[in-house]
Amino acid sequence: MQSWFTFELDGEECRVEKEDTHGSLASFLSRLDPCFSDFAIHDPWQGGVPVVMGDVEGDRHRFRVIDAGLIMLPMLAGRQIWTSEGIQNAEPDHPVNLALRNRQLECGSERTGTLRVLLFEGYYRPDLRRQGQINDQFDSVVTRTANTPSIREVASQVFASTEQLRHEAAQRAEKSGLESSVWTGKRDIFEDRFTKKLFRLKERPSLNYVDGAKRRFYRPATLVEMLRLKREYPNSRIVSGGTELTSIAGDVEWPNLISVETIKELNTFITTEEEWEIGASISLTEISELIGRECPAFPKVLRRLASRPIRNRATLGGYLASGWKDGPLTPLLLALNSRILLTSEDGERDAPLSRFFDDSGTTILAPNEIIRALIIPRATDSVLARRGVTNTITDVYTVGPRRNLSRPWGTGAFSLELRDRTIAKARIAYSGIGKAPVRIREVEEFLVGKAWNESTGLDALPILNETVKVDETLEESDYRKQLVVTLFQKFLSQHPRHDSTRPRQLTATGEFARLDQPFFDALPS
Repeated sequence: MQSWFTFELDGEECRVEKEDTHGSLASFLSRLDPCFSDFAIHDPWQGGVPVVMGDVEGDRHRFRVIDAGLIMLPMLAGRQIWTSEGIQNAEPDHPVNLALRNRQLECGSERTGTLRVLLFEGYYRPDLRRQGQINDQFDSVVTRTANTPSIREVASQVFASTEQLRHEAAQRAEKSGLESSVWTGKRDIFEDRFTKKLFRLKERPSLNYVDGAKRRFYRPATLVEMLRLKREYPNSRIVSGGTELTSIAGDVEWPNLISVETIKELNTFITTEEEWEIGASISLTEISELIGRECPAFPKVLRRLASRPIRNRATLGGYLASGWKDGPLTPLLLALNSRILLTSEDGERDAPLSRFFDDSGTTILAPNEIIRALIIPRATDSVLARRGVTNTITDVYTVGPRRNLSRPWGTGAFSLELRDRTIAKARIAYSGIGKAPVRIREVEEFLVGKAWNESTGLDALPILNETVKVDETLEESDYRKQLVVTLFQKFLSQHPRHDSTRPRQLTATGEFARLDQPFFDALPS
């Protein structure tokens, strides 16, 4: 095993030797240079200490903002890291640096650094095209003093410039049939110092690293090798995004860590006419980019989970394996009738996600198993037609102490399959009300065969209220009980008709904020 590895830090090679496998990037940087002293103070619930990571995701090169305090140092081998200072010094006339120069954002130097890396990621995001996405991009800026209107103005200018650049590049590429590579970000249209380095990155190499205390970090290349390591080291800890582990690394010692980030079988996304098969090591952000247009409820609820730097690292498998009883994503996956694939050396088993959690708050995941993938059925026109379904209505709602970076009080997800006006199938799921996420079968059975209208919805409320039992030991248990009914009422109010797939806006906020307005409107050629 080797006791060193390298990664790029602000454009230069950085060698790491015998550093603690449990240590975070933030801790390493704070000791590396006095200019990184801010990294010594880390609180993920206050926005953390974000940096930009350059990486390869399948056949796409991406810049992703991550929390430097929530990534273990060995995970960086073969990757690139750009800090706010590095971005500012490497290319002072970069559009992001120019936009922040002499602007009164009223959030202090530390938060200005946060804004810089968030703007930097947004500048290169091929999917960032609407005003409403600013809320998602900057949700880790947690401060009472920030000049939000100025931040939105700066962001709009920066993102409009990159969208115009992308539009012009797509027009040039149209003649050669490469237009799609521009819009998906598979082609370097910027050709600046940052993207030239990014597009030189290769797939992440495997790694066998040992630190000064003889603790090991393995990053195997294949599923077979990973399962062998798991059998050989039964006391090892499987890591993927690692967003939870660094926060408890000071209290727990893991002699062996096995990363699943480079395993192709766990990073594969397969689309068929009937379903998506999503590898367990794919990040939540990447999943949202892949299925969000067809399943808008997924990015909607994801915006309420932690913050963008955390979602960029958190993986679907890690999220499910944690068994998070309050997790806002799980009810939606239950309402979508998802299945989970569990793999071990003994073979693979396929289980409905509704059976993955038990009443005690644990999961059915055996010690020798890992989560390989999640399967989500699609609701395409052809699939629905074969089942005699004319329409589906799916939505999800979550409530917490604040919009993000907080643990939710409760989440409800609802999905209806309709034959004309009649409910053919119903799936209703909640989290935050007990020791595990749960489907409400009694209400589902009541709804089947009835017309979807206000009367049916109101008739279901007493059954919902009587059936759902909230764990009284939970904080604010009475409020959580009230949420069970309130969230279903909101679903009914926003989707009162059988053909109301797009939710009705209950306030004028979206209209005033013009959330759907693009940053750049291309003139017809």
